[in-house]
Amino acid sequence: MADSTGKRLDRIEEKLDKLTDAITQIVRVEEKLVANDKRVDRLEYRADMIETDLDGVAQIARKNQGVVTFADKFFWLLIGGLISFGVWLARVGIQG
Repeated sequence: MADSTGKRLDRIEEKLDKLTDAITQIVRVEEKLVANDKRVDRLEYRADMIETDLDGVAQIARKNQGVVTFADKFFWLLIGGLISFGVWLARVGIQG
C-alpha cells in the first residue's frame, strides 16, 4: 500500500510539475502580449504625432501656394514688361 501511495504521490508531483510549466509558459505569453500592446500603443501615439505634423505641413503648403502663384505671375509680368520695354526702345531708337 505504501508503494501505491508513493506512485500516486509521484504522479501528482509530475502533474504539478507539468502544471507549473504550463503556468510559466502562460505567464511568458502574457508578458509578451503586454510588451506588444505597449509597443503598439507607442506606435499609434507616434503615428498620431506624425499625422498632426503632416497636417501642419499641408496647411503651410496651402498658404505658400498663394505666394508662389503670385510670384510666378509677377515674374512673367516682369519678363513681359522688360521684353515690351526692349521692343519699345528698339522702335524708338530706330525711328529717332
